[in-house]
Amino acid sequence: MIFFENILDELSAKILVTDENLDVLFLNKSAEDYLCSSLDESKGKNIDQVFKEKTNNELELKEILEKKKSLKRHITTIYLKDNLQKKTSFKASYFANEDFKGIIFEFFDNSKSESIADKMKKRTDASITQAFSRGLAHEIKNPLSGIRGAAQLLSQKIEDPKKKEFANIILKESDRLVNIVNKVSGNSFKLEQNFQNIHTILEKIPAFVKNIENQIVQIVKDYDPSLPLIEIDNSLISQVFFNLATNSIEAFKRKNISGKITIRSRVAYEVFINNRKYNTACQIDFIDNGPGIPDDIIDSVFFPLVSSKEIASGLGLSIVKGIVNQHGGSIDCYSDETGTTFTVLLPITEINFEKTNTKEGLNG
Repeated sequence: MIFFENILDELSAKILVTDENLDVLFLNKSAEDYLCSSLDESKGKNIDQVFKEKTNNELELKEILEKKKSLKRHITTIYLKDNLQKKTSFKASYFANEDFKGIIFEFFDNSKSESIADKMKKRTDASITQAFSRGLAHEIKNPLSGIRGAAQLLSQKIEDPKKKEFANIILKESDRLVNIVNKVSGNSFKLEQNFQNIHTILEKIPAFVKNIENQIVQIVKDYDPSLPLIEIDNSLISQVFFNLATNSIEAFKRKNISGKITIRSRVAYEVFINNRKYNTACQIDFIDNGPGIPDDIIDSVFFPLVSSKEIASGLGLSIVKGIVNQHGGSIDCYSDETGTTFTVLLPITEINFEKTNTKEGLNG
């Protein structure tokens, strides 16, 4: 074990090792600096104490030990000394030798110091995005009205029930798009919020994927049944998830692979969303096994016209971010050669739990 520790200490990677009870056995010098905690301070403590938060992925960590598998990537916020916080992502892998079995964590720094210039740039980018959205909405409305009119005429003329059903689908989707365009064409999104079971929205994704793509895409659902109802705009949040699914499918098409999308829901504890601390939040992870997003655009994927596709408008993710932000939430992206993870956080308040407790069987 000492030889093993000496090797880890020489690595620049930030490594933390726990035993099968998730108690810290070792962290190397890079991890000590990163976590602002020495080995003496951390050794013997549970991983929850090191993070200074309730780990919302406890089930995944236990599954790593039981099935001897890996958690490829997970985005979270860790809390350090003196109430400092740090945005991070980590990989966790099962490890065993003659001395012990446990989990090896490797941390990746997602945080960047934000200067006044950075903040001003963000405000400028937001203004550009907003103006672009209004202009785009105006350009979309006219052809969309034409499509809807043609579909309505077809629906009235066609007698074949199957063909009439297709025409009605075009009508329904046109109305949905008109609704979204109208919402994003103002100075801010006009939300029509009510308390929803997020899983009901997520359940629409497999049918959506089947309708837009002929190639086989595996959808893996990993839901947390303890999630309460959350106050959201159904049509806009649906669009967020549809856009994320479309983003993954486009990645699969570029590499001509039959991909997998894992949709994971969790209650996240003690999280910061847009610099505000929440005791709980709804966390939705979209994880695909596509080729990943190129390094040169990963930091700007949510800006308009930024895309890794050869032919694309690059608008999908900027719209996604705008919708999530308007809900008081946040969205982050982590990507490498094994795939891409988008993590959406939406605030949960006491009202969410009260509303949930008045309903039965909503999150089953």
